Amino acid sequence: MTSGAPDPFIDDERKGPEPFAVGFRRASGEAIVYGGLLIGAGLLVPALLTGHEILALCSLVPVLTALWHFPMIDRSQPQLGANGDGLFVERLGFLDWSTIRSLELRRTAVRNIELVTLAVRLTRPVEQAVAKPQAFPFWKNLMLRNWSAQPQEDGNTLLLVRLDTLTGKPDDILSRIKAYRPM
Repeated sequence: MTSGAPDPFIDDERKGPEPFAVGFRRASGEAIVYGGLLIGAGLLVPALLTGHEILALCSLVPVLTALWHFPMIDRSQPQLGANGDGLFVERLGFLDWSTIRSLELRRTAVRNIELVTLAVRLTRPVEQAVAKPQAFPFWKNLMLRNWSAQPQEDGNTLLLVRLDTLTGKPDDILSRIKAYRPM
């Protein structure tokens, strides 16, 4: 039976962090993927019509480049996210919050293009930091990853995740991640 009085256990002010996931920006990979396929087909068709094997082999370069960059247009998988289970990194899975020592943004510039990377310093090797590994098809190992892992001298790992190619502002992404794990 409800009395019409407000519920004292509902507190809108103390709302916890919200889970989120971000993927690649639409414009970040479409030109290279679709352009590579178009150039590859443009080389392959004349090669098949004329019988030039070298031209057919040359068509493999743009087609393989397009396939390498295909994850940049694949909208079925987020690249980075966070929830109560941990920090999600595509093709790794969820990193346990307790294995993350620090998070920071690294900014560099090439001409007038700003490149932003999220540096995730782990307390152990990345293989041991993954709490829930992500299952993915084996052929995705042959495609572009949005992260790299650098082993450190102390045996731990520095995980670098590119943010400039993802949707959302890097500072917003970092603050949403830190809402789960304040550093």
